Amino acid sequence: MKFSVILLAVTTVVSAAAQQSGAGAPPAEPADIHNSRNSLDWGGTYEGVLPCADCPGIKTRLTLNYDGSYRLVTQAPGSRNAEKSVSGVFTWQPGGNAITLDEGGGRQQFSVGEGRLTLLRPQSGASQSPAANLVLTLAAPARHSGDLEQQLERYRWTLVFATDANNRGIAGLPAGQDRPVVLSFTGSRLSIQGPCNRFLGAYQVTAANQLIANVRASTMMACDPALMQADSALSNLLAKPLQVHMTGPPSARLQLVSPGQGTLKFTGEPTPESRYGSGNTVFLEIAAQSVACPNPPSPNTRCLQYRERHYDDKGLLVGTPGEWKPLTVNIEGFTHHEGVRNVLRVKQFQGPASSGGLRSNIYVLDLVVESEIVKP
Repeated sequence: MKFSVILLAVTTVVSAAAQQSGAGAPPAEPADIHNSRNSLDWGGTYEGVLPCADCPGIKTRLTLNYDGSYRLVTQAPGSRNAEKSVSGVFTWQPGGNAITLDEGGGRQQFSVGEGRLTLLRPQSGASQSPAANLVLTLAAPARHSGDLEQQLERYRWTLVFATDANNRGIAGLPAGQDRPVVLSFTGSRLSIQGPCNRFLGAYQVTAANQLIANVRASTMMACDPALMQADSALSNLLAKPLQVHMTGPPSARLQLVSPGQGTLKFTGEPTPESRYGSGNTVFLEIAAQSVACPNPPSPNTRCLQYRERHYDDKGLLVGTPGEWKPLTVNIEGFTHHEGVRNVLRVKQFQGPASSGGLRSNIYVLDLVVESEIVKP
């Protein structure tokens, strides 16, 4: 089954009428004034050491994304002090030359310059002597927000509303929480989880912000007739040219409109890669029975038992599984049921360093490969 999707990115230009200045108010800036926001490639990761109240300085890494989100990683001096990471959104100050982080970032303010950020309001009690270093230097630039591929890939898009050409709800779309309709973009690949079947293919974004997707394969599951009809309705909508309307954080929204056909509305959840950085794909076998955790944080805490599995390029199991080991962290998106053995495909990421300087793994469920009920 093949179909092509052409999404037209629409840029909305918002103009505001000039307001008369009140007494003592500064004159309005000219509409074409240049500032850091519209003149610099300010997106990227900045690093440096910022002042603190009772230490030589806080090692700081601040990443600014063109969609208005940020990630702030700090570490106090000493190898045993763990990194602290927080993500959120920032806002530009009226002049367009400085930003303010949200509550998670302590409302810190930075002046934005060419390849640098300068702290304007040190946190309460921090050193403010003339010798204090207040500058973070650009270490790695980011891609520009005009890159539609980047915007699509940052989120996992879940359908929340679908209407036909007459603005009436389409039966079976969405199909309910147990069968969410999800769009995922990874590299040049596109994945569409329908009410019943999953569709896979490739996509590209043209210079004119047109996204062309070619679905080349799909699963062949037989579901209830209502779910199959919903699959067909979704395919028909996606097979037509669609206009794209996107909004960024704190609430990511995606609206796909096919003139004369209907509208699909999605909410976006940040992907694990956008939250944790790059990771690896591994396969974990989860035993049917959990065990008592070693050094549990509280009495009667249970841990999953796991062992890693390996497959060749044909999908065949290779090697001999090792010994079962307790898994002391959760697998995001996975719920274990006692008596059920599973083989999971998970994404493995490196978490922040602990107080001892060691880094723990973060696991996010990607796919349940096998499930088996095991009798006691």
